[in-house]
Amino acid sequence: MKKLFVVLFSLATTVGFSQIRNGNTIIERTRVGVYGGLSVANQVTIDPVYGNGYSDNAKAGFIGGVSVSVPISYGWFVQPELSYTGMGTNYYDDNYNGNVNLNLNYINLPILFRYSQPFTGLGVLFGPQYSYLVSANTIPSRSAKADFEKGYVIDDYKKSDLSGVVGLEYYFPNDGSGATQFGLSARYQFGLLNVNNGGVTYNDGSWAKLHNNAFFITAGIRF
Repeated sequence: MKKLFVVLFSLATTVGFSQIRNGNTIIERTRVGVYGGLSVANQVTIDPVYGNGYSDNAKAGFIGGVSVSVPISYGWFVQPELSYTGMGTNYYDDNYNGNVNLNLNYINLPILFRYSQPFTGLGVLFGPQYSYLVSANTIPSRSAKADFEKGYVIDDYKKSDLSGVVGLEYYFPNDGSGATQFGLSARYQFGLLNVNNGGVTYNDGSWAKLHNNAFFITAGIRF
């Protein structure tokens, strides 16, 4: 985990004075931001033999983080971030005659690229994301039996995950004044790796392939 913080801090300090100018006017500069909002996550389960898959029910959670937005050319930015995200899914468990929430909590390091035409405020985001699992548990929803106990299942899932991220954002003011900006963002994360480490198995002993997916809506501020 220390390596994640070192990478983000090193990148921020190295490019902390990056600027894009139009003559003598600075129209873009490095900005540090914070954001938070809603995570709507689920898992895609794929049978390793037949290849057919299905998605469990979505589960709401929280996302919050910090970002460094660095201009690299006119309209283009690199945007490393560090965030905490509640992932997982909601599924029906026959043993308890009800639904169960699987809560997977990750520390994420996305390295995003953003295109934002100057003075418009609208940006397009895309890039890879590395995630590290810090906790995992199962908790019954209201429909499950009252005697269901909270379970700790972190060993059932791989610690590392890799995803792709795409999204849109809008931040204002966008007049090039350098003032503090406020904005909204909508993103989609699609898992690229199988995170199952024995948590979901079939009767023949084979392990299902599990991929984390999520949709995020956040509000943020950039300084």
